[in-house]
Amino acid sequence: MNNDDKSVTDAKREASASDSSNSSLQEARSVSHVEASLSDFSSLNRQISTRIYQRFTQGRIISKQRYDKMSASLKDDKDYTYLFRYLNEFTLLYSLIGKQLEHNVRGEFFYINSTTDSDVDEADEHALKTQSILMVLARHFEMSGRSIDNLGNHSLGFGAKDIAEIASNDEYKAICRALRFANWQKAVDYLVNRGFAFESANEHYFLSSAGKAFCEQVVEAYDNK
Repeated sequence: MNNDDKSVTDAKREASASDSSNSSLQEARSVSHVEASLSDFSSLNRQISTRIYQRFTQGRIISKQRYDKMSASLKDDKDYTYLFRYLNEFTLLYSLIGKQLEHNVRGEFFYINSTTDSDVDEADEHALKTQSILMVLARHFEMSGRSIDNLGNHSLGFGAKDIAEIASNDEYKAICRALRFANWQKAVDYLVNRGFAFESANEHYFLSSAGKAFCEQVVEAYDNK
């Protein structure tokens, strides 16, 4: 082998060794990053974190307060408090699985968004259904001479009579079919199941802080058209 060939061979070996070293360094950094990320979650309670995730994956939001039927009063939701306490940790945790933890300050509730197309489409459908139901409730209250603020008052709210009146309206019947609900009672149940409304008594309901905030936004958007 002449000197030129030897120089080329040596250069290739050095380049290969350098690439291998860089690859190993990148892998080490990646492992170190993952380990550092995992260490951020060491303070999280697994049982509570699992319960919170299950609520989110069921399409629910987590409001600052929940309604306790036993005492007929609003009480702080412990899962909301826990999310708020470990906000940075949960934000990072959900980002690692392709989710975005969102906090609606106006309505005082948490929810998650996804970056995948199928999940985004599903989220849009949920939003459309929620906004449409709330818009109908708001219009019904205004047409009956009541303030929409009453919808979020647990001692007032709305009941079976309101649902029956909405269900008898031809326009609202068409909206109900378009939203793919069997009837308006199912639509109200949908709000309750997602956390936008509470059932305070048999067939009596009122909006949660999340539902009230959504309702106000929908009405404002409609008024500004």
